[in-house]
Amino acid sequence: MKNSSPKTDIRYECIRILRAIDEQEVFSRELLAERCSRGDLSERDKRLLVELTNGVTRHRLSLDTLISGFSKIPLARIEPWIVYALRIGLYQIVYLDKIPSSAAINTSVELVKKLIRRADAANFTNAVLRSIDRNIHNKSAPAAEITDPRMALHRREDTWCTFHTPIFPNPGEGLSSYLSMMYSHPEWLIQRWIVRHGKEDTIKICRANNRAPRLFLRINQRKITAREFVALLDQKNISSHTIGNAVIVDDIVVSEIPGFVEGLFYVQDISAMKVAEFLKAEKSHTVLDLCAAPGGKTTHIAELLGNTGWIYASDISSKRLQLIKKNCLRLGIQNVSLVCADASEDRVPFHIQFDRVLIDAPCSNTGVLARRAEARWRLREQDIHKLASLQYSILRTGAALMKSDGYLVYSTCSIEPEENQDVIKKFIDTTSQYYLDAEESYLPGENTGDGGYMARLYQKQRYR
Repeated sequence: MKNSSPKTDIRYECIRILRAIDEQEVFSRELLAERCSRGDLSERDKRLLVELTNGVTRHRLSLDTLISGFSKIPLARIEPWIVYALRIGLYQIVYLDKIPSSAAINTSVELVKKLIRRADAANFTNAVLRSIDRNIHNKSAPAAEITDPRMALHRREDTWCTFHTPIFPNPGEGLSSYLSMMYSHPEWLIQRWIVRHGKEDTIKICRANNRAPRLFLRINQRKITAREFVALLDQKNISSHTIGNAVIVDDIVVSEIPGFVEGLFYVQDISAMKVAEFLKAEKSHTVLDLCAAPGGKTTHIAELLGNTGWIYASDISSKRLQLIKKNCLRLGIQNVSLVCADASEDRVPFHIQFDRVLIDAPCSNTGVLARRAEARWRLREQDIHKLASLQYSILRTGAALMKSDGYLVYSTCSIEPEENQDVIKKFIDTTSQYYLDAEESYLPGENTGDGGYMARLYQKQRYR
């Protein structure tokens, strides 16, 4: 196993990534992938970096609630580097089991010394973290021991961290506020879900969003079978199991999985794998994939078509189209053309019609908040209505490019009806020649995968 450089400070790398996520509006997975690819980190340190970065991002509001309860200075007035150091230290104290509290506190204090270089800042960090640590009654209490919900924080599954004093709001007086702080989601989002799904399912959604997502691999059947790939993993002592054509691997960084460069697999959630098959593409079909980047569904459709047919992969971002190109080259796919175009308001350069059209529409990501942890903090309620308008526009564009006997599939990774069923209903009500053939929706954690929605449409005249 490769050893880390003695100069590598994983928590320092983490704090820089966390601040970049918030201030530069970049994605954690991209920053983590770049940092882990440099070759100077051991597998163990890569795992810790990913765990700390994603864990702090997911549980940010719960951590801030604890910090606010023990800091004499309001959170908004604490210097940003100190806030990030407190979050990292507190995440390790509350949510991790193998790092002693003393080590979590000391490393956070050292971070502040390195970044701010003032004794008062280091002393403040030390005092807040030690005060919280002393207030912990039982770090691994079962649910049966919880007598006062204000004095317990959910960690994972049936495990809670209990405190000597009340920390959280009384759920009987403000359920949405309590669930928001307990499960670290914006309160407006919690309120929407309570109305639509009720308290218990809202809690299930939140818990699913706070779990580290399982790593699903779609096996490239052109090069290897799922059984052969599992045997390859066994040779490397990597634990795995299969669900259909998907292989699930546990607790590993993607770069450590054999066969990536050779194109033996594509990382894709099991829910997302459903979409290409739902499209019902057949051999020799011409397929249009709007909003195609980074190419997960494009490459899946290509694999289903074999060496026949052709796919036009369109996206508004020329930079993100390069991701599709790289994935096609890696997977050995040659029947894809890339087109940079804006699919809204009929702004596409196509003058032909397609046997199949896929619209994997830009959305709020509320079905994949476990996988895109920072999305919950960037989304605003008004964004959902803006996205619905954009989605409807793209749907109209895609439908106009479908053959009269073709199928169109509209999909999102959102669980909000305004972006899903409401968009489809509006489209069918205003364009009477289309029928809804089938639709599926799923909440996060159902069937082990992400949440999302997909609908398949066809034109009425196909059966005349």
